[in-house]
Amino acid sequence: MWYIVVFIAVLLVDQITKILVAAFSGFAGQGGIHHLFWVIDGFIEVTYCENTNGAMGLFAELPHSQIIFIITTILILGGIIAYLIFSKKKRSVWLNLTLSLILSGAIGNFIDRLTTVYVRDFIHVILPFGKNGDFFPYIFNVADMALVVGAIMLIIHLLFLDKDALFRRKKKENEEN
Repeated sequence: MWYIVVFIAVLLVDQITKILVAAFSGFAGQGGIHHLFWVIDGFIEVTYCENTNGAMGLFAELPHSQIIFIITTILILGGIIAYLIFSKKKRSVWLNLTLSLILSGAIGNFIDRLTTVYVRDFIHVILPFGKNGDFFPYIFNVADMALVVGAIMLIIHLLFLDKDALFRRKKKENEEN
């Protein structure tokens, strides 16, 4: 049940950091992008931003995007929770951690969308190359990090670790050769 502790810890850290940064910024509910301070000068900054779009600005022009995000999140969360409840096979530590990260990240941003109609983002990593001198111009939060790490872990699981993984060698095939 340790993965429940991970789930709760990530969710709490996400919500607490969002609340603190929003309160510290003084710009909560005003929109816009507001630089607050540098964590590492020229590399990582805390910048308060209220994101009404999807990840990395996706679906910005989509009408009724807020409703679509809420419905999509409910469907994905429902699917993962149903899998956790009804799955008969024993899940690995890796898969439990993966699903904990995805759930905590999705719920963290879902809470924002339900309570504020936007997601509070505040971490900006400056990579000084590419277009306009910033290769990765996106501002994100703890929930976004949990989602991305969880998604990468899920891809690794499906490609390499699962018993039916695409790139996993089967013992029977090896024994026959």
